[in-house]
Amino acid sequence: MSYACPRCGESVRRAGSKGAQMAGGLVGALLAAAFGAFECPKCGKISRSEFPPDVRRKMMKGSLGLVAGAVLVIVLVIVVIAALN
Repeated sequence: MSYACPRCGESVRRAGSKGAQMAGGLVGALLAAAFGAFECPKCGKISRSEFPPDVRRKMMKGSLGLVAGAVLVIVLVIVVIAALN
């Protein structure tokens, strides 16, 4: 889901962390995206507090979805490992 920059109106994206992706794989990438900052191509990093309250609620729901996805990946890996043993 794309959010509009509160400064210029361009689409912002979640800032990822290459280190988290390398260290944690898919789960690390999901968690880094869930808790990372937002970036505008023109304005740079945007604080969540700059967004309107309704957009912050949508961001929180998106973050919770990413965390749920990370937990699901961990559970699936455990289930697959348990099934193989």
